[in-house]
Amino acid sequence: MPFLGILASLQLIDPSVANNALVKAGQSLAMQGPTLALAASISTLAQAATVLLMGFLGDRLERRQVLMGALLLAIAGDGIALAAPHAGLFLLGRALAGIAVGGVLVLSFAAVGAVSRADQLGKALGVWHLWTIAGFIAGSLLGGLLANSSWRLGLGLVPLLALLCLALLPLLVPPMPADTKLRPDWPGLISIAAAMVLFLSGVCHAIQGLSSPQFLVPSLSGVVLFGVHLLIERHRQEPIFPVALYRRGCFAAAIVSGIAGNVAWAVVQLQTSNFWQLVQHFSTAQVAMAQLPLLVSSAVAAVPAGWLMRPGRRTTQLMAGGILVLVLGLLWFAAIRADSAYSALVMPMVLVGSGLAFMIVPQATLFVQEAPPGSLGPVTAFRTTTGQFGFALGFAASAAMVNGFGAANLHQQVLKLGGTTVWSSELEAKVRAALGSGRLSHATGLPAQAIQLMSDTYASGLAGTMLVAALLVGLLGAISLLLLVIGHRQEGVEQGTRA
Repeated sequence: MPFLGILASLQLIDPSVANNALVKAGQSLAMQGPTLALAASISTLAQAATVLLMGFLGDRLERRQVLMGALLLAIAGDGIALAAPHAGLFLLGRALAGIAVGGVLVLSFAAVGAVSRADQLGKALGVWHLWTIAGFIAGSLLGGLLANSSWRLGLGLVPLLALLCLALLPLLVPPMPADTKLRPDWPGLISIAAAMVLFLSGVCHAIQGLSSPQFLVPSLSGVVLFGVHLLIERHRQEPIFPVALYRRGCFAAAIVSGIAGNVAWAVVQLQTSNFWQLVQHFSTAQVAMAQLPLLVSSAVAAVPAGWLMRPGRRTTQLMAGGILVLVLGLLWFAAIRADSAYSALVMPMVLVGSGLAFMIVPQATLFVQEAPPGSLGPVTAFRTTTGQFGFALGFAASAAMVNGFGAANLHQQVLKLGGTTVWSSELEAKVRAALGSGRLSHATGLPAQAIQLMSDTYASGLAGTMLVAALLVGLLGAISLLLLVIGHRQEGVEQGTRA
């Protein structure tokens, strides 16, 4: 289990290191504007398009062999990117790396279900999650140090780790049987891949506003295409996995709780990072260290969550406790101010991380338990798909809300200034533009009082966003608990019918 967790951590380490290296890589390879934006998102888009296919291949072929192939692809992908003499090869390498590390994640997760006893699954997933986060912490910190000295050196970390894992894989992971009778559902795979790529590409433009065509057109197209995907799958004799699975309460609860958890994760991780960098002027390294309470609490709490896991009511109780603690953490964050001391934010980070762990372990267990025979790979890979959807939703909504709440508060703050300073409509327009860009560094040349006002309005926007996030996560959590109750009743009826 520890080794499978380390394998899964590559999917978190790779984008973290790439983001640290991107600024210097962009300067070195003359990437600007749309090209630089594509370089930042291409690995995520490639991953979203292929995770279900990788899950299917794990079932259709021998899973350990597919894992080895994914590790080789990671070595090749980031190897191409770090050696790239121009932007084109860099983009190709990052796309291949995204496919590879996404495959490693879903294959290692499915392997947990394949090599664990049913009565030990919760414990196994708790340990798996612990080592996933522990590997991410160590790898991202090391990758950040390497990327600060050389972006090419930073991108070499994941290939090196993949090479070490490749050598250990045959020794630590047993062979898993392949189901050679399975056939690929190409219409289903292509339609859901296109839906996810469209939705995520729209989210990349969320900072321009939730009403902007750049956000609305691809995002709504992705949602519509997902509906088309469901229509296609209803009439397929061999779908990716049975559409009837969506009508099972426990599976639906796993999806909804996964979206809720990833919304919360995105809001807290991304917006605290922005707050510390833009308002309190932390360095990138300081932000990485500042978020350790969030990561460590999530990793550590997963172990008792796994030990406490039991089928049925215990799952509902654990998830309910996790949702409650998570919502309390988000509400605590809603008290944030521009001058909030770091120590004041440690406890809400611990609450959010612990609450997420007590949600994630039951949710992951549900995906494995609900997978019908022959569909373990695609069903467990769908957990990654729903996670990407939730994370993207949290990213888009929080970016827009911080800007919206902050801009609304700006006018009130300007009125409070009264005649104490010279404040023109032109100056207010510049402040709004810098605030809307999500980069307070764009405020270069503005008076000190204007910059302070921007910091206050940004913090106010963040506080409002955390409050809305708490309400949204609480609502989604309540829905997931209701679905769990329905699912347990369905299981009781099925057991009675079999008896």
